[in-house]
Amino acid sequence: IYQIMYNLIENNLEVSQIVYSIDISINDMLSITPIYYYGPYIYPKFFKKPIRIYSPKLDRNLIGVENRKRIIIYQWINLINGKIYIGSSMNGSTRLLSYWTTSVLKKNLPIYNNLKKYGHNNFTLAILEDLGFTGSVNKSYLLNREQFYLNILFTEYSSLKLNCSPTAGSTFGFKHKDSFKSNRTGELNPMFGKTFSTQFINMQIRNKVGKNNPQFGKKKSSETIAKLIKLVYVYDFKNKKFIGSYSTIDCIKKFKIGSDTLKKYIKNGLPYKNLLFSRIKLY
Repeated sequence: IYQIMYNLIENNLEVSQIVYSIDISINDMLSITPIYYYGPYIYPKFFKKPIRIYSPKLDRNLIGVENRKRIIIYQWINLINGKIYIGSSMNGSTRLLSYWTTSVLKKNLPIYNNLKKYGHNNFTLAILEDLGFTGSVNKSYLLNREQFYLNILFTEYSSLKLNCSPTAGSTFGFKHKDSFKSNRTGELNPMFGKTFSTQFINMQIRNKVGKNNPQFGKKKSSETIAKLIKLVYVYDFKNKKFIGSYSTIDCIKKFKIGSDTLKKYIKNGLPYKNLLFSRIKLY
C-alpha cells in the first residue's frame, strides 16, 4: 500500500511536496498523515555496528519497551543531510521518548530543530552500546564511552555534527556563532548607553543575607507559600473527595504522571485517570 500510494502521488506532485502515508486502522478506515518527504535518502553512517536500529516513525513504542531502564549510548542520523547526533542516558526509554515531547522540541538546539524540520520519519535511531540495567555502571564510565564517539564526530565528521559541545555531559567547548555575538554587542545590547546611580549599583552588590534581605523576618500566609511552591490540589473526580496537596515534583512522582501531562490537565480542568488536578482549592 505504501508503494502504491507513493507511485500515485509521484505522478501528480513535485518531489519537494509533502508525501502522505496510509495507516490502516482496525476498522479498515484509511487516514492520511504527512511524512515530510524531502528525498532522496542517504545510507546512514554508524560509528560502530549498532546493537539495535529503529525507524522512529514506526518503532516509537518499541523504542520505549526495549530501552526501559537501560544504560545506552545512541546515535541519531538525518537521512536527508547526513547530520549526526551522539547522546547517552542512564535510562534509555525516558531520554529517547523525550524527543517526541513538545516542550523538549521547543528548545533551540540543532538536534531538535532538525527533528522539527525534517520529521522523525527522516531519521534513523541506532543504539551503539547497551551497558546494562540502570545502576550497573556509574555515570562517569558512561560519559567516558560517549566521549569516545564524540571525539570521532568532532574530528572526522565535524561538518555533520548536531552536537553543540565536544565534551560529554557538559557544554564546555561550545562556541556561539559570530553572528550571535555581533547581534548582541554595541547598540544592539539592551544595556548599551545606560548609566546607573551609585545608590542603584550599591543595592545590586550589597550582601542580601539575613537582616539585609528585605524579606527577612516576614511571615508568609499558607496561600502565599502555596503560590511560591506551586502546590497541586488533587481530588477524586467521582465523589469530589479531596486527596491531598503536593508540590509539583511530589505530585508527578506519587501519581506517576509526566510534567507536560500534569500541566495539560491542570490547564483544561479535565480528569486524568479519575483524578482532578488544580492549582487552587476547588471544594
